[in-house]
Amino acid sequence: MGEGISEALYRRTRDAVVRGNHEFILADPDNDRVLRELLRQETPVAASGPPRPDIGLPGDPRQLREVWEDLSSSDRAELFHLDPFLGNREGIPTADRDIYTRRALDGLLERARGANDHTRAAAYAKIKRMLDEPGLYLTYIDNDGGLAFSRGNPDFSRNTAVLLQPAQRPQHVLDYASSTVEQFHQLALRTAPNSRTAVSYWGVYNQPQSMLQAMFPQFAQDGAARVRDYHEGLRATHEGPSAHITTIGHSYGSVLAGHSAGYGETLNTDVVVSMGSWGMGADHVGELSLTGVSPERTGERVFSTISPTDFVQLMPDTHGRLPTDRDFDATVFASTPRFAGQWNPLDHSVEAYLHSGNPASGNIGLIITGYGDLVA
Repeated sequence: MGEGISEALYRRTRDAVVRGNHEFILADPDNDRVLRELLRQETPVAASGPPRPDIGLPGDPRQLREVWEDLSSSDRAELFHLDPFLGNREGIPTADRDIYTRRALDGLLERARGANDHTRAAAYAKIKRMLDEPGLYLTYIDNDGGLAFSRGNPDFSRNTAVLLQPAQRPQHVLDYASSTVEQFHQLALRTAPNSRTAVSYWGVYNQPQSMLQAMFPQFAQDGAARVRDYHEGLRATHEGPSAHITTIGHSYGSVLAGHSAGYGETLNTDVVVSMGSWGMGADHVGELSLTGVSPERTGERVFSTISPTDFVQLMPDTHGRLPTDRDFDATVFASTPRFAGQWNPLDHSVEAYLHSGNPASGNIGLIITGYGDLVA
């Protein structure tokens, strides 16, 4: 929070946070003016991906799935010619999306190299290397940093866990995404080895890139509709009985999950899990809506955990009540610190929450494999 702020303002804000004096931070006119100005200067243009041309395909994922099945291979090739980002569309089956998004990735890499854009070329080459791993499906790529992929094919899974991108500097996104998806996948295998579980990473929005930016909700507000679209696409392309979908929000990802399921909208998921969250944009779990879940039972489908030493508890409550607060009324399960120190930043990491010595990891494994009723 002190980055770019005058030393006096930083000291006042820091001291207020440590004391838990959130009202000071929100009400002080100097803080409001300076923080919002810094946010404006620091925030890049929202990532929206390339413009989507009208090539005659429906926008509704279920309608697109029906149309797609009737297209010949030459029809699909012509559509890809008209829209090189054809594979980004929700409603196209995962295996087919993977084919076209990999081709789009090759095109992006070729153009970046041709333009001597070494930064982008290195980023695209890194994604291609990641995709050499068997069992990975690329389902979204663009030139603005948008990325989505899955470990395992969610169209044929019994369970699908969707990890929403939290606040992250762009250069760290891929490392976070690939390692975290693998951790969740291994956790699912240990918990239910005979149950097919896919783990999807979704990062198709302009995520906050600092703790200062993460204090503000507009990133989640802007990304929420696309989160809902992604979930609708998962439902539309799934084969057989509907999969059990768990939406996971770590840190700012939980703010995004809350905005996706709140403010009068409904998220087509079975369960939401927040880890290391200081708010979901709501003061009570009843403000969230999940498909097929009655309002009085939403608290049974929204799970939350936070380590007692996770430093985000010191952040201003700009995203509503802590999801682990009793008055929020979610299903709370315990997390234990992994590292020494009262407010160790490492205890905010995914590794700390999924570490085998943390009881939270076992409960998360139960939730994402469809056994949330066994959480203790």
